[in-house]
Amino acid sequence: MARRLPEFLDEVRQVAVERVRAKQGEPQPWEEREAVGDVLLPLGPSLRIVGVGTISGAAAAVAWLTRREFAVRWGPQLEPGHLVTALAGRPEAWRADVAARLAKKIRRANDPIAPLALALLRAVQGEPPNHDPLVVAWLFAGVVDDDPLVGPLLPRIFEAQGAGRTLMEERATPTPTPWLALFKQLLADGRLSRAEVIDGCVSRFLRGGDAVDLRFFVRLHELLAPEPHEVAARTRDYLRLLPTAPSTVATLALDQVRRSGPHDEADVAEAVDALIFRSETKLAEAGLRWLDQEVRRAPTLVGETASALATAFAHTSYDVQRRAARIAVKHAAAFEAGAAVITEAVGLLPAELGAQVAAVFGGEVAEPEAPEPFVPVALPVVEKPGPFPAPSLEVNEWDLHDWVKSEQWLAAFVEQAGGDRTALRARLEPVFGDVFSQLHEMKRWRDAPQWIAALAKEVIASGSDPDVPEGTGFSVTGEKETDVPGRAFTDLTKQVWNNLFRQISKLGASEELVAAVRDGLPASPPERVERRLPDPRSVSGPHMFLLRRLSELYVALREGTLPPVLLATPTSMTGHLSPDVLIERLEICAAAGVEPLSADLQQALLRLPRRRDAEAAERAARVGSRAAASVATWLAEGGLPDPETGLKWGYGKHARDHDFREDELRYEATARLIPVLRAKPTGHDLIDELLREPSSRRGDGHGYAVDWWPATLPSHREVVAVNYLPHLLYQWNRAGVYPAHLVALTQANGPVGEATALVLAYFLAAERQEAVRSLLLMAAREDLDGEAVGRQLGYLVRRTWFETRPLLKVLTEAAHQGAHEQVWEILRVMTPMLLPDEGERPTVVHSELVAFTADLAVRTGAKGEIPAVTAHAARGGRSRFVRECARLRDLLG
Repeated sequence: MARRLPEFLDEVRQVAVERVRAKQGEPQPWEEREAVGDVLLPLGPSLRIVGVGTISGAAAAVAWLTRREFAVRWGPQLEPGHLVTALAGRPEAWRADVAARLAKKIRRANDPIAPLALALLRAVQGEPPNHDPLVVAWLFAGVVDDDPLVGPLLPRIFEAQGAGRTLMEERATPTPTPWLALFKQLLADGRLSRAEVIDGCVSRFLRGGDAVDLRFFVRLHELLAPEPHEVAARTRDYLRLLPTAPSTVATLALDQVRRSGPHDEADVAEAVDALIFRSETKLAEAGLRWLDQEVRRAPTLVGETASALATAFAHTSYDVQRRAARIAVKHAAAFEAGAAVITEAVGLLPAELGAQVAAVFGGEVAEPEAPEPFVPVALPVVEKPGPFPAPSLEVNEWDLHDWVKSEQWLAAFVEQAGGDRTALRARLEPVFGDVFSQLHEMKRWRDAPQWIAALAKEVIASGSDPDVPEGTGFSVTGEKETDVPGRAFTDLTKQVWNNLFRQISKLGASEELVAAVRDGLPASPPERVERRLPDPRSVSGPHMFLLRRLSELYVALREGTLPPVLLATPTSMTGHLSPDVLIERLEICAAAGVEPLSADLQQALLRLPRRRDAEAAERAARVGSRAAASVATWLAEGGLPDPETGLKWGYGKHARDHDFREDELRYEATARLIPVLRAKPTGHDLIDELLREPSSRRGDGHGYAVDWWPATLPSHREVVAVNYLPHLLYQWNRAGVYPAHLVALTQANGPVGEATALVLAYFLAAERQEAVRSLLLMAAREDLDGEAVGRQLGYLVRRTWFETRPLLKVLTEAAHQGAHEQVWEILRVMTPMLLPDEGERPTVVHSELVAFTADLAVRTGAKGEIPAVTAHAARGGRSRFVRECARLRDLLG
């Protein structure tokens, strides 16, 4: 049997390869491996058992168990208990040899052979081999009751590379997690000695490693809480950890050393020197406090610590420098022996601290830091948008995803469709003949490229689109509405609802039903459908508006009712349309005796400039068509009234949705944006549909064709920004809003509100250069709402994952490029939102924020109290944060 096994594998491989060849010809190497794996998948566990049960040599048995053919990530696995049972009749020495050899094959914590090796080692109860990955895999597998491997393997965790990282999530509080609980139990039972474990932790600290590698051992050491006499026996080791160990380990070592005193002066001097040399402010200050105490207790120590004090003068933390200067002045008499060292180091201190020390010890004081001279930089010149390019059929397949190329193509297509169809067919065939070969088999066309390809294919082969299958499309109207499962649990979170929607779809529910449940609306019966269009509730409003334009063109092409020219083709790269050009197009349609298409007309209205134009209105009225009358009215009234727009912040918690209060500044992992959009009816059905309030619960079909949106509403960018909101946060694996969309929003016209401010704030917080350029452009156009941007930046930092320091970097860049006044307006609102809460310790970042705000106040000459800053300044103290708050308060006085 053992001799036949390798031959059997060869036969399996041959059969698998022949199957692949019979289906598709000569396979690629990866296809061959995949085919063999598929055949062996159900046989693997049995073959491994047969092999180790019949192969005589231990090395050969292990080689068989670990063959590459059996290393599958899915499918049935060999149960460790079955392997132990199969080997139970083999000699004990042979089983121990197999167990040891198999253990040495382990390479990583989750190695698939680790469970087999561990089961065999437990069965034979022999000495495990000295192999670090074995220890790591044993730890990764978790605690096992009455494990015979505890005795030989547990002491090795202090030496095994990777053991600490495997246990990094272990915690001692509120209750110990499994491995720390095991240590605690073994210590209580007397199976481990405290000295053995303390020595293990200290030796592991001395071996080095980063904070993550040593985290478990720090927590184990804290669990032990060594007694003073236990620490005293290891004082020299703890002292060795102070200079270079990770801060958590150094802090632990310092606590032990301070608890175990008294120490001789040489040890104290060594410890203080090591602590003050460290870059961490907390440890350096701890060293200075110890120095202060020891100088009072033993003045003779001063001579050995003067150099440490001089080192502190050069520390990067002002708080450390200030404390060192205070100690020098306070104990000047005691430091007389080391005065020369202190005198020489005076120049390392900031000017005001250096002057205090020099008054006692002498020395050259550093020159006060002169503020960087501020030279105002002009904001960028606002360039006039370029003209829209001429109509053109010159596109490739990829160009169909570009809104400008697509608009060019549509305009050229409509103009030429009424002429020589044979010539047009010849132009379209090379580009569209082979693309979207399954187009007519699709139930719905969701993307602009599909509709454009359908237009081209209809010209190439007229009538090639069969009748739409019954039930395809979506219901538009119905005499009655049917009830659907509405939101019985209206306060479930967005994440819960999205998961439910996906499950409903997998069960076969229609898009219409899913969209109705999502939005809490009834579903209309399928009494009339529109060809190929998705349900409006399953896509974003601006996307649906675009699809209706394209559907309208497709229907007109098939019915022979295309106009001679499109009305809505822009004349500017912003998407705007000149009234004069629009009227000329209306005149062309009227001369041909053709009424323009409805969706085309409504898009043209939205692209007109934001102003009343009586002259153009009068000219349009003279055209005499219904479409021209609509345009005349629109021009006379000044176009679309600005809708009510805005946003709310919400979050999900305990399977319920909640709204943030305006003053609630705290992180929530499920923070979400809720759009607000309310518009009065315009009398134009598609515009009214476009202006419906977007749902905050986006489906898989939402958020597409975003490139088109700013050009759809070029005079109402705040409406576009409101539609962006559901797609701004949590963009991974979803359609989203990107910097290019912000740039397009910036170049559009119309009021700027909270939604536009949030989009700009989002990309500023994300450190995108496009956001800096957009801020500068809006500042130059004088349409930047700095207060709104500052407010939304504050919310983004406090309620989501964004951080303050990167944000300060981009705001500094914007201020240096001419937007200092606008950045100040942002900071006036943002800074108080980001200051420490009551009881929160100020950090370096808080100090940097206030310092930057103060610098901008100097540059702009700003005045006007910021109450939160005044409150922090009033608390007193000499920390940098308090000093910067006081500076800002006085500047604004």
